[in-house]
Amino acid sequence: MVIRRIITLLLIVVIISTSGIANAQKSMVVDDASLFSASQITDIEDKVLKLSDEYNMDIVVVTTLFTDGKSSTEYADDYFDYQGYGRGEDYSGILFLIDMDNREVAISTSGQGIRYLTDARIENILDVVFDSGLTREDFYSATLGFVDATSYYLSQGIPSDQYTVEGEYKPKNRITLVDMLISLAGSLGLGGLFQGTVRSQYKFKNPGNPFSYKANGIVNIASQNDRLIDTNVTTRIIPRTPPPGSGSGGGGRSTVHRGSSGRMHGGGSRKF
Repeated sequence: MVIRRIITLLLIVVIISTSGIANAQKSMVVDDASLFSASQITDIEDKVLKLSDEYNMDIVVVTTLFTDGKSSTEYADDYFDYQGYGRGEDYSGILFLIDMDNREVAISTSGQGIRYLTDARIENILDVVFDSGLTREDFYSATLGFVDATSYYLSQGIPSDQYTVEGEYKPKNRITLVDMLISLAGSLGLGGLFQGTVRSQYKFKNPGNPFSYKANGIVNIASQNDRLIDTNVTTRIIPRTPPPGSGSGGGGRSTVHRGSSGRMHGGGSRKF
């Protein structure tokens, strides 16, 4: 009886230890595209881990060279779901993806992350990402811009007017070989028809002598003056998206879609 209890206790210890090791191996920075140095990875991970613990949600940074035919949004959602990220019963978290395959950055939100990062806030964060260095392919500075902007909006709390709307997510269009052949045949047919019509319209039966001095020797010169009657100038102010720190977080709408795992995700993406 004593031996059985000892064996049971040992099994419990092993299970707890294995679970602890598994959790410790779940990295918050996965640089599959090798865009960061070792020191940069450490710096980013320290920042996102601190942010994750403060708001009890997984803040993840992922880079990739290949998405296996998926769009950036699909890849970000699936990576978050199938790699075991998310805290609590609603799998709260935010994933930032740098997709070198589609040349796109994407933000995927889950659980409470959807409520914190509304559509307007995500657009503002993407603005910061581009301004921080993505346009010059400084991926480290761009990622720090994501972390700083996300930290700012998390500190602002969930907007008082936040609401969630399920939208229809349309995956990336894919062109098949049949589509290409049909398009090519249609283009050739329409092109041939247009060419034939134009040629028939410009075909002259008797063009005559284009250099006849009698037919072309009459010149009629009329005097014409342009007069400025009045001028009218219209001006308008083009609004700019407020950067984080300005105190404005935009509207409260969070548009969500269902990923392949069945979970709901918010987010946004932008080409670079």
